[in-house]
Parts: sequence; structure tokens; C-alpha cells
Amino acid sequence: MSGSHSVFIAEENALNFCRDELDAIVDPLKLRFITNLGLLPVYAADGQNAILKRDLVSLLDSLGLPEGNALARPRYEKLFEQDTIRINPYTVIDLLGDEPSRVPTFFSAVRNLISEHKLLVGDVPDGEFGMPYFSGTRLTTSSEKVLEFAKLQLVREKRVDMVATSQIARSADYMGSKRALCGFLVEAISSALPESGIVIDLMCGSGVASGAFSKIWKTFSSDAQQFCTTLAVIHGGGFNRAAAQALLSRIVPIVRQHFDALQRDLTWAIEREDKLFYRDADEVLLEEYRDFMRSFPTLSNKTRSSHWDPQAEVERRRANHILYPYCLFIAYFSNVYFGLRQCVEIDSLRYSIDQLNDESEKKWALGALIATLSALGTTYGGHFAQPPVSSPDNITLKNLSSVIDKRSPSVTHEFAVRLLNLSEESQKSSRPIEIVPGPWDKALSILGEKLGTESVLVYVDPPYKREEYSRYYHVLETLVSYSYPSCTGKGLTPEPSERFRSEFFTKVASKIEDTLVSVIVSIVERGWMCAWSYSDSGVANISEVIRSACRRRSCDIRSYSLPFVHKSHGGAKPKEITEYLIIFLPKK
Repeated sequence: MSGSHSVFIAEENALNFCRDELDAIVDPLKLRFITNLGLLPVYAADGQNAILKRDLVSLLDSLGLPEGNALARPRYEKLFEQDTIRINPYTVIDLLGDEPSRVPTFFSAVRNLISEHKLLVGDVPDGEFGMPYFSGTRLTTSSEKVLEFAKLQLVREKRVDMVATSQIARSADYMGSKRALCGFLVEAISSALPESGIVIDLMCGSGVASGAFSKIWKTFSSDAQQFCTTLAVIHGGGFNRAAAQALLSRIVPIVRQHFDALQRDLTWAIEREDKLFYRDADEVLLEEYRDFMRSFPTLSNKTRSSHWDPQAEVERRRANHILYPYCLFIAYFSNVYFGLRQCVEIDSLRYSIDQLNDESEKKWALGALIATLSALGTTYGGHFAQPPVSSPDNITLKNLSSVIDKRSPSVTHEFAVRLLNLSEESQKSSRPIEIVPGPWDKALSILGEKLGTESVLVYVDPPYKREEYSRYYHVLETLVSYSYPSCTGKGLTPEPSERFRSEFFTKVASKIEDTLVSVIVSIVERGWMCAWSYSDSGVANISEVIRSACRRRSCDIRSYSLPFVHKSHGGAKPKEITEYLIIFLPKK
């Protein structure tokens, strides 16, 4: 591992490597402190802990033994340095708070500050400056350039704050979302990509990372699933409140007309549901609501009535998807993921969006509707793989109120509020997000012809586990495609042949590793940079992927890590993991 051609070195050999290869004497206590803190990423490789040589070299400034009177510069009252990162000889970062209070951006920001320190500090100190740094830390330095560098880091952190947009627009608890890590990612990527560069979010998921990137760089988003790229659009710029209000003024009348057309055959059921939803929860209401769920015809309960035959209506629309009126959600998902009235509203909203001529308006309206369904759906753990109340018998007196609370709000009202809020957030971003169809190899081919040799970084955020995302979020994908697919199992999911199947959906770790290497090499061979997100909880062996990629294509590597708590779906106990971002830079 520690040979001259290896990118890794065993952690236990780090001191000798610094002495023999770099002619540097490293303080072992500082090395242990930096490593334990997470600033020097550690990987599992060949049964032992390993570090990237490039990472170790970039952090040498913070690892050396103090010389002369360096300990007195800058001055502060401390007996020990266990809560201090001293960047020799002119800069100190005091760690004032508890480790859990540190924001993720702290880890990539401090890493960059150490790496760039020699370039920032001149021969003569400018004075002594102090400022609050990231949460729970304080920076003291004798260099004005260091101070300005740190201030720019804080400005970037504020620019990419995704909290407001995430709360109103995100797909609810989307699996693998990088919402909490946006600042960490942007700060790390800024070390390699100038603001004039371009980011490609190759597997954009909920689009939150794309939104953060677009605050700094021109951003392209891609994904194999259409609902993901639609969500990405609404995290970017290009929209405003006036446009949203004008759009709503055209959509709402169409929604009402379509609702009335559907209601002619469904009034009896909608009125019955309304009466049930506005009563106190008791045993009588429980039995009446169960009876309503059993009696209203859907594809899942395979019933029909003289007023409504979902099987017949669906067959007609499979032959002609745009047949009026739209009724997909009524037939498929009533009393499963949404209430009946909610489904009538969803179908009416979806019809009204299809009447828009402007493709940008369609994306924004559809994105707001996706976000609305994510928030209002009666789901388990925020996804649609299996409903928590798949049958009337699953409704109990204990969960009756929560189910009704989910199914009684107006979808149209929630949609309008979200669209207006999204438009206000969009005004704060100067760059719209451009969409490229996936999957990843198709997107790279399209953008390769379009971008050529520009300064490009491709962000790769693959699934960490064997998760079939097309099953977990089939309702949202169906909303976009509106294609009346097959309907199977408790989750009412389309047949596997009708869903996208990712190369990462396999139990064989070596296949996942091979795919990751192929993605990374395909990017680097174009002369572009690649930033790969992964964690030590993932199926693939990170160190093996790095080594295999480097064997196939020579490149420089830098990496970032941070301790993170992963909140699992379905109420599982949170898990402590290490998140990594590995940046591959093609050698010229």
C-alpha cells in the first residue's frame, strides 16, 4: 500500500512517510488530533486504516512541531492545545463548542484553510486579527490574507444555505438527500473549481445539491428519473413571484373546470368523504371510514360501481393518455396514498399543467406539485414503496386521526402556496438550473459535445445501498409521466420492466465498484474533474474504487470527510457514519 506508486499510505506509516519522503517532522499528537477530528480522511484498505498521500501533504502546515517563539504568535490564554488547531506559525482556530454543534461546512473549510495557508501568508505578518469562524469556533491570525480567505468561506456558506428552499420545496425526506451537507460540498468543490466553472450534478436525486451548486456555478442536472430533474429545476433561479401569480391565475380556472367534470360521476363519494373528515374520531367513525375505503372502487380493491369503473377508465386511457378527464390518481391511489378529494385535485392540477405552452412554466408547476405530493402523501418513512395503511384493516383508532389529518388538506391550496414560496426563493438565485436527460452515460455524452474542454466538475452521488429508487418514488415518477402504468403489490408499483433499473441495484459489491470506476474514468478522460460522494456505510469499498480508477486513468486526488449522523427511514435508530467527498483531478 505504501509503495511509491500507491495513492494510499498505511496510517501507521504516516510519520515515517513525512520524514523520509517529505523531509518533514510531524508531531504525532497533532496528527492524531487532526485525524480524530475528521480533517484528515481515513479509509479502510487491505484490513487496515489508510490515508491518501495527497491529503497528508496538504495538511502538513498544521502537523509540524512548533519552532522558536511560534507558540506566542498569535497570543491567547490556553494551558493546553487539545481544543485548538494551530496552523504554524501564524494562525490558530479555537474549538469553543462541542463537536456535535459544528456545522458540516467546518470540516471542508478548515481543510481548505490549512491547504492554502502557505499561499496566503506572506513573509511579514500584517498584525493580529480575530473573528468568529464556523459555529463553535474562532479564528485568530496574523495574516490579513488569511482573514479575507476565511470571510469568503463564510460568505459562500451563507449563499448556499438551503434551509428555506428545502423546507418548502424538497421531496419529503428523500433517501440520500444531501440537504444537510450542501455547505460542506460547495466549500470542498470550491478548492478545485473557480466560480467561472461549471458543475454537472450527474445523479441529482431531490435536486437539493443542484440548488446549492447553482448559487455559485453554472449548473446542469441529470438523473434517470424525470421527477428528480423536475425537482432540480425548482431549486434554481429563473422564476419570480409575479410569474407565479400569473401562472396560478391561468391554472386555477382550468383546475376548477376539470374538477367539476370529474365530480359529476363522483359527487356521492366526495361528499361522503367530506362528512367523514369533519367529525370527531371514535369507533363509529373508524368503521364508517373503513367501509368507505372498501366500497369506493379503485384498481387495488378491484371493485366497480354503476357510477365509477376504474378498470375500464384506465384501459381507455392506456390507449390514449390525454383522454379527458384525467383520472389516474383517482383510480390508482385513492384511499391508499391520498384521500379521494385530494386525488381529484391532483388529476385536475396535472391536466391544467399539460395545457401550458411554456416548457419552463410546466417544469415549475410540476415541480411544485411533486413537492406538494411529497408533503401530503400518506407514506411510510417519506417514500411510496409501501403505504402504511394499505387496506381498511390497517386503519385503527390510534392512527385514524393522523391519516385524516394527512388526507383532508386541499392539494390545490398547498400547491399554490408552494409555488409562490418557490418563486420567492428563486428570485434570490441568478442562475437557472439546466436539465439534461439521464442516465449518467447518456448525460455525459450530451454534455461532452456541448461543453467540450471548459472547466467542468461532475458531482457523482450514487446510491450507497441496494435501494430501488424507482420503486420508492414510483408515485412521483408516475405523476410526471402520467402514463397509466401497471399496478402491482401493496405499493401499487409498476412492473419492474416498466421502471428504471439502476446499475447500482445489485447485491454484488464488485459490480457496484466497477460501475463507480467506469463513471469516474469516463469523466476524467474528458479532461473534467469528478467529485464523488460516498460514506463508509456504503456497499462499495471506497479505497478499492479510488485505486482502480487511478490505475485506469492517472489523476491527482484530494478528499474530505466529516462525521455525520444518518437518520434512517421508518423510525430506525440514527447511525453514526463518515461522509466522504473524493475529488479526482485529471493530470495535464
